[in-house]
Parts: sequence; C-alpha cells; structure tokens
Amino acid sequence: MKANRYFQEFQQIIKEDPRRYYRDYLLAKDKVDNSTAIYKGEPVKFLYQALFLTREDLEELKYLSSTLIRILKKVIQEYRQNPAFRRYFGFPALMEELILVDPGYEIEFPMARFDLFYPFNKNSKFCELNADGSSAMNEVRVLQRVIKESAALAEIGEKDKFRGFELFHSWIDAIIENYKEFNQGIDDKPNIAIMDFEGEGTIYEFKEFQKRFSQRGYRTVICDPRELKYSGGRLFYGDLEIDLIYRRATTVRLIEEADKIRDFIQAYREGAVCVVGGLVSQVIHNKIIFAILHDEEKVSFLDGEEIEFIKRHIPFTRVFDYYNRDLLQEVIADKDHLLLKPFDKAASHGVYIGRDYSEEEWKELLKKAACEDYLVQEFIDIPRLEMASVDDETLHFEKFGYLIGLFLYNQQLAGLYTRAGRRNIIGSIAECFTVPNFIVE
Repeated sequence: MKANRYFQEFQQIIKEDPRRYYRDYLLAKDKVDNSTAIYKGEPVKFLYQALFLTREDLEELKYLSSTLIRILKKVIQEYRQNPAFRRYFGFPALMEELILVDPGYEIEFPMARFDLFYPFNKNSKFCELNADGSSAMNEVRVLQRVIKESAALAEIGEKDKFRGFELFHSWIDAIIENYKEFNQGIDDKPNIAIMDFEGEGTIYEFKEFQKRFSQRGYRTVICDPRELKYSGGRLFYGDLEIDLIYRRATTVRLIEEADKIRDFIQAYREGAVCVVGGLVSQVIHNKIIFAILHDEEKVSFLDGEEIEFIKRHIPFTRVFDYYNRDLLQEVIADKDHLLLKPFDKAASHGVYIGRDYSEEEWKELLKKAACEDYLVQEFIDIPRLEMASVDDETLHFEKFGYLIGLFLYNQQLAGLYTRAGRRNIIGSIAECFTVPNFIVE
C-alpha cells in the first residue's frame, strides 16, 4: 500500500499527544454537529481519520467500476430485448413496464454508488450496487472539509497534496448533459424538481443541491411525487411547470405508491418530462443481479473475461429457496461462510451474517427468510485498518473494517465515500462511521 506512509505518519502524530488530538476531535465534532451532514435527524458519526489513496489506487478503482459497468450495460440491453431474460428478475408488471420506458437519453444509470471492499490489492469485492436514490454526497463534502482542517492533518504538512472530491457541481454538469440529450441538444434552463417522498430522503442534502442548482440559474424545487399534476401534456408542481426531475425516490416506493402518483407515471410514460435517472436502473439496483451474474447459463451473452471478472470481484450469490432441501442443508452446514441478504432493502436492513448466530438461531432466520425474497451470499472478510477511535477523553487506535463507495456520474468515477465499523455489518443498523478520502497527488 503505497499510501501507507501517510497512514503511519497520521497515526504517529496522534500517538505522540492523544489528548491534544482528542480536543481537536471535539472541535471537529462541533463543526459536524453544526453542519448539514445530518442523517435521520442526527449529525453523522465520523472518525478522526482519513483514508489515503494514491493515483494507482484511483486507477484500479476506475478499472473495477468501468469493467463492471460494461457488464451491467450488456445485462440491461438483454433485459430490454429478451422477455425470457426479464422473467429471471421477477419484477411486477407495472415495474417492468416502466423499466422499459425510454427515458430520452442514452445513459442507463446516470447516478450510482457501487460499494466494495478494497483491501489495497487486486482482490476487491463489490458488495452492493446502489443505482436508485444514491446518497451521502453531502457527508463527503462536510467530512472532507472538517478533517482537512484538522490539527493532525496539518502536522503532516504537504496538505495541498491531499485532493478530495467535488460532488455537487459535477452532478449538475452530468444531469444537464442528460437533459440536453432529451431536449435535442439545448439547455434552455429547465425548471428542476428534486423528487422524493416526504420523510424518505436526506432533506439537508436536497437543500444543498437546490442551492447549487439555483446558483447556476435553474429554478429548483424539492417535491413529493404525490404533489405533481399532469395536464395538457405538461407536468406541474403547483403553478410551476417541471421540465427536469432529479429522481431520488426509489423505484420500489414509486411502484408501491402507484395509485397516488398516476400523474407522474403518465408524464414519464409519455416522455413529457426528463427524469434523471430512469427507472431502468432497477435492473442493476435489485440485489438479485448478483445471483443472475453468477449463473453462466443466464448470462451467456457475456464473454470469458467478463465471467472471470464476476467470479473474482462479486461474491458468489444464489437465490435462497427454503424448500430446496439440498440448498437448505448446505446453507445450514456452511453458515460461518455465508450471509442472508434481502433483494431490495437499504442500509443493511435484513442482512444476517451466519457466523454471528448459533446454529439454532441461524435455522430460525432461514425459516423467516422462507416467507420473503432473500439471497444467500458468500461472506467476504472485511478489510481492516487501524483507525483513530475515541476512548476516555483521548484517542487510541483499533482495527476498523471499511468499505468504499464509488460515486458514478454518467458512469464515470466522480468520488469516493468510505464507511467504517468494528462489526461484521457496516451500516446504520449496526455501526457506521464516515471517513473522508484523499487522493495523494
């Protein structure tokens, strides 16, 4: 790990005077507590730590994301063209219909966050593909600034060599490119709606985006899809005609609320409004994609190199069938190397790690999973690094597992988002701290 020098130097600086840097951590915490980095009503939890990556790391992450994107584009193409292939996903009729709607621009998933375990070598494993309502850009913005201003990072010196990521104006550039394609190449300053169901999204993040859209001259509102009205071939929020929607509402929730959002659905069907991103993103967002990718008969349209990439970089996954006796016995016997994961839930909800349960508890969880859509997946040992942790008014170092999210704007790597925790699940349901990322120039 070529950036190891900075990890070591950062750690040594703190160890020389842990109480001093604990006081600086409190200053950092105060900045975060008084920022817009808020998740579910609370300031985000973070570590007094940075993840340092080199240009070589960045190139590796670009290779991983671009190769997977190439594979996923082929999957989406097959989904669009082959009714037999569509049946493997088991989506309800309305969802399938809306997935097949042409959004009016070429990019299949304009915004995504692909999460992976990155052990600073060639053995990375993707653990989740978030292509529907991807979030946390504001956490990245705030934590980059706060940790870059920290006393510990200042002691390293050469601070200008540490480059973070800009994730707001770069997204505006991306979404407007899609709108221009939809609008025959013209950016006519569309009225924009940032759309999610009330109480669902990260409203503070929405407001940060709204502020920047407005600075760029785009009239922008934050709205609930239930508030939109379709009349005369145009979509309205109150008296404001909406030309472009930045969709944060998930596809699953849109389908659940279909009877209450008929105006939005009809406008989308008829191409009366540019929706970024289109509902086709559900094809890769639903976690069943991992099981389909590992079934070579189902993905026979992929080439040998792509199949090998899947085997190396995506955990082996199967659809769990409680009533398949052979599979059930295998999952019971091999519990310490497996996990259960629902098809389409966020923030690690419903994920169960076999080694965290006794055999009897595991059997009960399997019985519970029989009534829902679940996958059984190979357990991947989480990469771990020593990171600064708070303890008794001082800082000390302990091992934290971590995963890195790759923000993809119009299918290009735009930034990184790292979460860390000490348990086998890293997420709000268990334990989760945000850690900012810096590329060492």
